[in-house]
Amino acid sequence: MERFLDYFVPEKYLLDLKIDKFEKTISGKVTIYGEVKSETVKFHAVNLSVTDVLIDGKKATFECENGVLTLFKVPRSVSCIEVGYNGSLNENMQGAYISTYEYDGRTETIVATQFESHYAREAFPCIDEPAAKAVFELNIESSDKDDLILTNVGLGEPTPRMSTYLLAWVIGKFHGKTVKNAHGVEITTYAALNQDVNSVDFANEIAAKSLEFYDDNFGVPYPLKKLDQVALPDFEAGAMENWGLVTYRESMLLAGASAALDTKKSVALTVAHELSHQWFGDLVTMEWWDDLWLNESFASVMEYYAVDAIHPEYKIFENFFGGDCLSALRRDCLSGVQAVHQEVHSPEEIATLFDPSIVYSKGARLMLMVIRAMGWDDFCRGIKEYFNEHQYGNTVGDDLWKALLPHAKFDVAEMMHSFIDRPGYPVITSDDDFVNIKQHRFLLDGKMAESDWLLPEISEDMSGHYILNLNVAEFEERLARFDKLGLEEKMRLLIDRDLLSKTELVESESLLPLLLKFKEEESPAVWTIIATVVSGLKIFFETGSEAEKCFKKYVKDLVKPGLEKIDITGRNTDDADKVRLRSILLALDFYASTDDDADKTNMRKLAKLYSDDYSKLDAEQRADILDAKLYLEPDMLSKYIDAYQKEADPEVKFELLFAMTLIHDTEKLHEVMKLLERTDIVKPQDQFHLFIYLYRNPVIKEEMFEWLTTHWEYVKSLAGDKSLDNYPRYTANSIRTEKEKLAYAQFFEPMSDDLALSRAIEVGKNEIDARLKLIESDKAAVERRLLHGD
Repeated sequence: MERFLDYFVPEKYLLDLKIDKFEKTISGKVTIYGEVKSETVKFHAVNLSVTDVLIDGKKATFECENGVLTLFKVPRSVSCIEVGYNGSLNENMQGAYISTYEYDGRTETIVATQFESHYAREAFPCIDEPAAKAVFELNIESSDKDDLILTNVGLGEPTPRMSTYLLAWVIGKFHGKTVKNAHGVEITTYAALNQDVNSVDFANEIAAKSLEFYDDNFGVPYPLKKLDQVALPDFEAGAMENWGLVTYRESMLLAGASAALDTKKSVALTVAHELSHQWFGDLVTMEWWDDLWLNESFASVMEYYAVDAIHPEYKIFENFFGGDCLSALRRDCLSGVQAVHQEVHSPEEIATLFDPSIVYSKGARLMLMVIRAMGWDDFCRGIKEYFNEHQYGNTVGDDLWKALLPHAKFDVAEMMHSFIDRPGYPVITSDDDFVNIKQHRFLLDGKMAESDWLLPEISEDMSGHYILNLNVAEFEERLARFDKLGLEEKMRLLIDRDLLSKTELVESESLLPLLLKFKEEESPAVWTIIATVVSGLKIFFETGSEAEKCFKKYVKDLVKPGLEKIDITGRNTDDADKVRLRSILLALDFYASTDDDADKTNMRKLAKLYSDDYSKLDAEQRADILDAKLYLEPDMLSKYIDAYQKEADPEVKFELLFAMTLIHDTEKLHEVMKLLERTDIVKPQDQFHLFIYLYRNPVIKEEMFEWLTTHWEYVKSLAGDKSLDNYPRYTANSIRTEKEKLAYAQFFEPMSDDLALSRAIEVGKNEIDARLKLIESDKAAVERRLLHGD
């Protein structure tokens, strides 16, 4: 890919902008200082109209075509280039865009930016490459004089030397709160006026303590005087680490005093993730997008270390093992999946890098493997040297390994290259409890060839990105002393067994008696894995079949002892473990409920707790109550839709939306389907979640895929570059029949040449083939075990 940095090296940008949020326009002048490297100079300028260009005050010859502004015959002695231009504010949540919310009977408009990965070029002419670091000064005039204007460091002030994708501004009406942390950094968190201002308190606390944690452990203090955090009503991603002005989806930042524990955990992890980027990504930035993992893998593990230090009572690493680790294992065993380090040859390919299970989750697990093998203190010694040497610069992965190597007892570079430069991970077998081992790449849909990943150590906890293939005697021995195993050992035992059962190495039907051994288990972390195993077994049963009814009874029996010990209506004295356990058990019980009144006992208990005033509902139980009430009384749907439109709290809005997708009344589900085309009710950022939850509902699944095929252009207009591949990726997750496979292939295969979709489609097809092969080989034995016990 052509690099514009080869023609011109920017040093400083002065932006004088006029932004009219009512006319949805942006106009102004950008003055660029730097070093001319060629008489032809190129800038990225997508969907911008360049009106004039001055080189050292003199009119220049230029053309602006196909997203590129080209200047001709530029003298090497030039000191500055001035570009006048006009552009539009879009509504697709990238570049400079419009966001809205309702307050006091009127629509309030916000202008915000989202420049990662290559969308700064849609807001002003620039060299939009991560290695093209420069200083920025912003002067912005808004069409609404009452607007608050937020930037990275403040209007007219110079930013640190940084990449274009980290520049940001937010313009609109907000309220917020300010705190100062122990190291003197002023932290302000803002929310739209329709949000409770107190819902920013928790984010302020996490931000203040996260910055202190990173200051202490990274060796380079946070370099800015302030940190602003803004909750945006419309935001394509979860959050964005713009230096000094971090932007978030509202649900990822706001948490009131009565917010559910899971919401607080999610907010804490998101804030800690973005603030670790202030060092790893902002202070030191990857040279090119093929090293995106350098940013995201690091932040995706640091968030857990930070939150664990701030709130140890959260036991937050349990979420990491049952979430990120499991996600990485389940995706990384498919043919065609990308490597963590992936070459990028075009802008379209950049969007495909953001595979959450690989770049984020797998990368984080590999970093954990390094940290645990080195030890935290030695790891931090290397990190401090890395930041000190490379601050305000750009790096590649080997720069990090070089900094860590002197503090490790193994070759960090060799180990990490063996994992990040190729997809997959090993399944390890041994005849002597892993003294002498054999490795094969673990694949669901292909031959497992011998391989040679470098492993600093092999352990039975959750540290390493591999699975252990215990023989029968070893597996039975672990089960016999299960109560004496550590939590991570228990989780690994179940995770590995579940994955192995999806291949010829272990029979799927063996999972049924195995799970029954855990009926008395009280660890929510273990139950998270049990729930995953149960979900995987669903593929063997057709909806409404006798076998499915038997399986639901099996699940009812599985969760019964746990539910009998827990008051399902909740108690204020419950600790975090009990809160989590209740939620998991109730979700399984909900799935297992049939039309039999006796099966719905717990659901009816929850429905009786319902109140139209959601503030009176216990936040830890509210989602379960809303689900139960609507499932039992589908005529309540119109009330839920009305409440969804009026509700500002993002936590409650999500719970209402999710509840609507669970009902089994076909007519009512059709009403919910219509919301997919009502962006005035369900914002574009939430459309995919609504679609995929409806798609997973067996009552309407086939209709949902047909809707996707007939509304694809509409979906594309809403999804944005980084989200469109969610559709082939997540629809593939739920395909169980040849008919569904054919529909998937007929629709998506013609798009296989689209670089933004090609990998997701290929991996999706391989995943579908592996699942159908498993159903064909194991279905009869699973049903026989379930129906007859043999």
